[in-house]
Amino acid sequence: MPPSVAGAPDLSGLIELSRDPALDLKPVILRVQTDLFLAAPVHDRAILREFESLAAGLIPTVDEETARVVAEKLKGCPDVPANVRAALEARGFPIALPPEPETEAEADRALAENPGALIGTRVLDRLLTRARTDADLAQILLARPDIPPADLAPLWLYAGPEQRSAITQAVEATAALRPCPPAPRALATRLVEHSHARDVPAFITALGQGLGLPPNYLGAAVDPVARYDLLTLALRAADLREGEAVFVFLTLNDSVARSVDRVFSLVTLFRETSRATARDLLCAIFGVPVMERAAGEHQPLHGPESKRGSTAAERLRTVLPMRLRRTS
Repeated sequence: MPPSVAGAPDLSGLIELSRDPALDLKPVILRVQTDLFLAAPVHDRAILREFESLAAGLIPTVDEETARVVAEKLKGCPDVPANVRAALEARGFPIALPPEPETEAEADRALAENPGALIGTRVLDRLLTRARTDADLAQILLARPDIPPADLAPLWLYAGPEQRSAITQAVEATAALRPCPPAPRALATRLVEHSHARDVPAFITALGQGLGLPPNYLGAAVDPVARYDLLTLALRAADLREGEAVFVFLTLNDSVARSVDRVFSLVTLFRETSRATARDLLCAIFGVPVMERAAGEHQPLHGPESKRGSTAAERLRTVLPMRLRRTS
């Protein structure tokens, strides 16, 4: 064996004896080499290459008992060379491939599914980031009773009616503490015009640009129903009047307009969600500050890029923390 195996005995003489047709030392050599391979602290390329060359050549020639013993010894080793696996399988002693290493996504899901696991702030942030595009993980987190509704705001689109209400109320409690300057009326006018013309691409583009939403922002909601709920939050954040929002619901999409119940539910969502709350829900859903063009300048409404105000109301921004949970 190469010097990678510290203190490995010199088997050159044993290998020479194996070539003597009067002696059958192949089973001994194979077992010894297998033990040395398993004892190696590191399976570098030299060790793997030498063991593969010797073992793959000997396995077809040894007795069945030796092949079985070698297979048993190698069963728990993840580094068994492919040709050695093939040789053992041909003798009737297959070795199962090692399990795939657990990915971070699988580890995160296992953590989220463990009701006894304490999830601190930094870990929760990572889980929520992943859950924005993983519906299964989102449902697992929403089912945990130890996560406050305010922290579940990024998963509002995946939540059921009761949880949405709890999340909205939690967000509303702090949303009013941040400034929410009026949106330019030109944006609402432009949106109504696009809806009247049934120009859906122009409508979606104008709304997204008006609020500084990420490209393809509606893709955050895979479910078509949730997609219109997201659109309703955006309309509320864009400061449309209720009548303008109703006009959009009745003109932009025929399938929505034909359902009285659906229009009613959208109007209810629009009516019961304050503009500041809609803005903060969008911030949480996308993980970015929602922007708005005001007074000729593109300014953030919420987030680290926001300008620090000088009024008393603006200084209240950081008085109440969003999270009261333990951090880790």
